[in-house]
Amino acid sequence: MKAIYKREMKMYFNSMTGYVFIAFFVLITAVYFSMMNILSMSPQFEYVLSSVIMMFLILGPMLTMRLLTEETRYKTDQLLLTSPISISGIVVGKYLAAVSVFLIALLITAIFPAILSIYGNIATVQIIGSYFGFLLLGGVFIAIGLWISSLTDNQIVAAVGTFVAIFLLIMEENIASWASGSVAFSLLFSVILAVLIAFYFYNNTKDKKYSVGLFGVLVILIAAVYAVKPTLFDGIAGKFASMFSVLTRYNYFAMGIFDMSSVVYMISFITVFLYFTVRVIEKKRWS
Repeated sequence: MKAIYKREMKMYFNSMTGYVFIAFFVLITAVYFSMMNILSMSPQFEYVLSSVIMMFLILGPMLTMRLLTEETRYKTDQLLLTSPISISGIVVGKYLAAVSVFLIALLITAIFPAILSIYGNIATVQIIGSYFGFLLLGGVFIAIGLWISSLTDNQIVAAVGTFVAIFLLIMEENIASWASGSVAFSLLFSVILAVLIAFYFYNNTKDKKYSVGLFGVLVILIAAVYAVKPTLFDGIAGKFASMFSVLTRYNYFAMGIFDMSSVVYMISFITVFLYFTVRVIEKKRWS
C-alpha cells in the first residue's frame, strides 16, 4: 500500500494535476473569502467552506478520473494485479493519495481564518468543525470517484459519471423536498431501485434470465404493496434521499456540533465504496 501511495503522489505532482487542483481550490476559496469575509467584514469563515462545496463537481472528477482508468487503458493493471500487493492495498493506497492532495489544498486555505483571527474574534469551534466535516465530505466524493474510475477505461466517462454522482449527492436535499409529496414519483423511484437491484444481480451473476425474473418479482411486489397500502409510498423517495444526504451530516459540523453518528455515517459511506471498488477489480482479475 505504501508503494502505491508514493507512486500515486508522484504521478499527481510529476504531472500538472496536483498543482492545478490545489491552485484552483485555493483560488476559488480565496475569492469566496474576499467576498464573504473581507468585503462583508464578517468573521464567519465556516460559510466560505459551505459555499465552495459546489467546486467538487469539477474538482472531484479532476482528482479521481485517472486513478484506475489509466491502469485499465494502458494494461498496467495486470502488473498491479500480479504484484504481491493485495487489491485492498492498491485501492486504499490510491484513495489515500487522492485524499492527501485534497488535504494539502485544504490546509493551505487555513491561512484565511488565521488572517481573520488577527483582526477580530472568530468562531474557532465552528471553523474547526467545518474543516473536519469538509475533509470527510471530500473523502466521500473521492471514494465515489475512485469506484466510478474502476468501472471504465475512459477518463471522460469516469469524469462525467463522477460529476453526475456528486451532483446528485449535493442536490439530495432539494430532491427530497421536491419529491416528498409525489406518490407517482415515489412509484417511479421504487421501479428504478428494482432496476438497479436487478442490474447489480446481473453484473455479479451474468444470468440474464434470473435477473429479468428478479426485476419482475420486485415490480409485482411493488404493485401488490401499493394496492394493499398506497400510503406507504407517500414521500418514500424523499425519505430515501434524506437517508443518504451527506450534506445534512456536514451541516452539523459547520454548526460546531461534533455528531459521532455523522462521522460513522461518512466513514461507512467511504468504506462501502472502497469495498465496491475492490470487488470490481477482483472481478476483472478473475475474468
